[in-house]
Amino acid sequence: MSWPRLLRPILAIIVLAAAAVAAVIAALPFIVSTDAIRIRLAQEISAWTGYSVELRQPPRLTVFPVFQASLSDVTLSKLGQSGQQPVMSADRIDVQLSPLEALMGHISFSETRIVHPRFRLNEPITDLPQLFTAAANSQGRLGLVIRTAKRLVADNPNEPKVDQLASQPFGRIVIENGSLAYRRFGSPLEEQVSDINGTLDWPQTSSPASFRGRANWRGEAAEINFTANQALVLLANGMSAITASVTSKPLTFTFDGKANISQNMFFEGAMTAKSPSLGETMRWAGRSSSGGSSMIGAVELAANVTLTPKRAKFSDVALTTDSQSAKGVIEIGLEQPVPAVNGTLAFETLDLRSLISAFIPLPRDGVNDDIDARFINQLDLDLRLSAQNATAGPVSLAGLAAAVQVKGGRAIFDIGDAKAFNGSVQASIQIAGNADNANGELRFNGTDLDSAAFASALGVKQPFLSGKGTVSLLMKSPLAKWSSLPESANGTISLDLGQGQMKGFDFDDFINKARTDRFFALERKQDASLGFNRLTVKAAIAEGIATLENARVETGNGVLTLAGIVPFLDKSLALSGEIAFPAAQGQNQGQDQNAAAPQAPQPINFFVGGSWDRPFISPTTRRIGQ
Repeated sequence: MSWPRLLRPILAIIVLAAAAVAAVIAALPFIVSTDAIRIRLAQEISAWTGYSVELRQPPRLTVFPVFQASLSDVTLSKLGQSGQQPVMSADRIDVQLSPLEALMGHISFSETRIVHPRFRLNEPITDLPQLFTAAANSQGRLGLVIRTAKRLVADNPNEPKVDQLASQPFGRIVIENGSLAYRRFGSPLEEQVSDINGTLDWPQTSSPASFRGRANWRGEAAEINFTANQALVLLANGMSAITASVTSKPLTFTFDGKANISQNMFFEGAMTAKSPSLGETMRWAGRSSSGGSSMIGAVELAANVTLTPKRAKFSDVALTTDSQSAKGVIEIGLEQPVPAVNGTLAFETLDLRSLISAFIPLPRDGVNDDIDARFINQLDLDLRLSAQNATAGPVSLAGLAAAVQVKGGRAIFDIGDAKAFNGSVQASIQIAGNADNANGELRFNGTDLDSAAFASALGVKQPFLSGKGTVSLLMKSPLAKWSSLPESANGTISLDLGQGQMKGFDFDDFINKARTDRFFALERKQDASLGFNRLTVKAAIAEGIATLENARVETGNGVLTLAGIVPFLDKSLALSGEIAFPAAQGQNQGQDQNAAAPQAPQPINFFVGGSWDRPFISPTTRRIGQ
């Protein structure tokens, strides 16, 4: 017999077999009992989840492109609680079936597609382990597998015998357009995660599991990726290597390390976080910021993190904001209701205004006039800061060593040491009380400061004094509105300069006019100055007025003293002054020793009025010719 004759019956058998298989597959919807499929599916889903399953419509079977059963109007409820709201309700569940298993009356499926499911957590969420504990306690097949794995993990937590774990097929679950309703512990309001679309791949319970999907939370879409190398060990309170990431407009977050999600929660690994606006991220997370964190803008954080239920430690921290970066270590204690944060950060450059605005909103463009001091009762903070260069508004500093402490209704922003104005400065801002009744205190001390540089930083375009010395300031005030601080603040200010100059002050011209004129304007002369040996000023400040307690200028030609008041609000002047002249120095050799000693010239007394930028002098001594 020739080969062509042998091939004909073989090909015919193959064609007939293929036709028979195709016919059987095409006839499956008519051969397989839909009631049997519905019952078996309900039993299988219930066996896996431990929940009561209700299939309100008979399944619809399709053959191409795959053999699957479509279940409409499906609900899952806790066993014995059918009258309560279901844990899940779905418009449709599509289950891919094995045709051979279906013909034999068995159910075996590899992919489940849940269309428009509505998940509801009937109890408020207290923590993440609560969710997985509920899964482990279910009476379904998954709960049984997890409880078996828990016993192996408990026997050897560090190296559980994973080869003894029961391996059950799990498959793939696809969620289309789902939602999750939940309540946080202590809140009566229900929140929702909507537009959930994702895929959970877990071929076997002994294999790695991964989830990739998207969801919408509080108005922002987020992409979520998660992989656990030993998913069953992780669910059984053991340790597993994991990778996780969340990508959204307010926040991008990644983690690569190992984790334990039991009540003794533990995470260790490398994390990154990136936010285009810290204030927007905090609002998205449900943490309203009492400070002006919206002014900080973009923030990036990279660190190695170790997290336990009572403490979080961030080492090798690399923190970057809009205009500054820092490295250091941060620890967060979670034992108390208010987290306790402490650590050290070293900056290359630091904007102190931006730092303070992270806690308390500063006035900006005519807004934020109310002083919001709620943060003093919301934080427990102790940060040590250093910076090679720093700014505080127009002031530039170098070699900064500072600290921020907030605890028990008191906040301290302290500059322990810094170089500025060609000298060194120390400063401290303290806030104490509560949000409705807070008081502030400002202390400033400068040593060997250049008075001209100091005045320029305060906005004086043409500084009047030039010299080096010390500056001290102490101010206290109730904290209600920024605009009311000049009126409500009280304290003291002192200035002590060594040799220097009063620029633009023509001493001889002043003396001549004081002796001859009744009234004259004190004008600054660019080509004149008065050298002094020492200048001291001490003033008390209250209700927007500086009262000079001591103002003294010692020169080689006399001593100038001032007393009176200087209002801040209208920048007026009301001062009385005196110039005292020294007596003649020594006597000529051979002069009669019994002659009377030379008399000092009569002092000049005067009144200073007008305004800061246009003072007027009214002499009060007898003028020549009168």
